[in-house]
Amino acid sequence: MAHNVSRTEELIGILTDVSNHRFREARSINPESMLYQTTYYAVQEKLLADASVEDPTNKPVASIDLRNASLTPAGEEFLAAHKN
Repeated sequence: MAHNVSRTEELIGILTDVSNHRFREARSINPESMLYQTTYYAVQEKLLADASVEDPTNKPVASIDLRNASLTPAGEEFLAAHKN
């Protein structure tokens, strides 16, 4: 059964996966998805460095590439503050 998560929970998951180098390929995803929107938010808020997020204007799918992404100091601080 699907579990709805908050943006904070999704962001913690993305930042954790980036810090553990779990993204091994680029992904084409729906720009309305939580993954796309949260990744876009993380880049805009400068929580991630070297992340590629495609502009979804007039596109049904957009790519995100987190293979070379890393946490910025702000991303590390956010993750440390929100981890159990």
